[in-house]
Amino acid sequence: MVGTGLIGGSIALGLRRSRPSTPVVGYDTDPASMEAALRSGALTAGAASAEEAVSGAELVVLAMPVDQIPAACEVLADAVAQDAIVTDVGSAKVDVVAHGEAAFGERFAGGHPMAGSERHGIGAAEAELFDSAWWILTPTQRTSHTAYQGVARLATRLGAKPVAVDPLVHDTLVARLSHLPQLTASALVDTAATAGDRDALLGLAAGGFRDVTRIAASNPDLWVAILRSNRTAVLEALGALRGRLARLEGMIEAGQWTGVREFLDAARRARLDLFSKPVYVGTPVALSTMIPDRPGVLAEVTTAAGELGANIEDLRIVHSSEGGKGRLELVVAGDTSAGLLASALTALGYRVERSGVDKDV
Repeated sequence: MVGTGLIGGSIALGLRRSRPSTPVVGYDTDPASMEAALRSGALTAGAASAEEAVSGAELVVLAMPVDQIPAACEVLADAVAQDAIVTDVGSAKVDVVAHGEAAFGERFAGGHPMAGSERHGIGAAEAELFDSAWWILTPTQRTSHTAYQGVARLATRLGAKPVAVDPLVHDTLVARLSHLPQLTASALVDTAATAGDRDALLGLAAGGFRDVTRIAASNPDLWVAILRSNRTAVLEALGALRGRLARLEGMIEAGQWTGVREFLDAARRARLDLFSKPVYVGTPVALSTMIPDRPGVLAEVTTAAGELGANIEDLRIVHSSEGGKGRLELVVAGDTSAGLLASALTALGYRVERSGVDKDV
């Protein structure tokens, strides 16, 4: 394991969770991070260098910032065993895969776990980080079946769901699904923070603002590395967003409220489609509610759904950077089932917000 931050540390903890006897040797350029990984049990041994860490390993995971991976591949090319599998966790793939294959040939299989947090470092690592998350693999014609299967098994062992995507397609997709939201969240916070009385404005910030700007609290150094590594796709995504905002601005300026409503409604329906399964029993309805950070909350909600026979098609918890609370998001099949579940949760003391239908809960 080369890199013991949030992702590297979580991978190590997950491996140790699934099989405590698994030896995990790691190295980090930050000695304090490596020491913390040893204390937490994520690593079974620390190495004095990256070369020492990968020596004799069956599987090598490069978990440093994405802009450092190409150079690491070159440095470690001769240190990795000839039969070892090598993968990475970078969120941009074209350049990384090219360098990985140049250094390790068919033994390299690019990877990108679609999981993370606005927090960073080994202190934020957790064994459950990848549970039910997508783990994108980016094989090419050079990738060996052994390497692909090895990384897929790693993802599965950590509780993730492996899926194969072309490196170029990956970079285009994550620019829109991950990198653009990060930039948008940061821009929203900057816009709010510079508008008049900053303290009064942010003190009045509603849940919606907090939800959509949560990731603005992420480590800026890591994001500069990501954006630099996926510059072309990010610029294309920013251009697409700029065009849509300009169109929306024009409609509002011209008082074209029918067009504005159609724009918002199309986005609402697309949002529900994006985060739900392709086949529904009834119209998908999104429910969301703030939940306290205490044991048993999720069981309370799912038990209520089970008793009503409500079909939960999708479920996600967005943890709040303020701590103590998180937002539970559900997609329920059927307007009637969603209404019954919303009522049941309201009776339990939750404040439920509902979309996908015109009537508020």
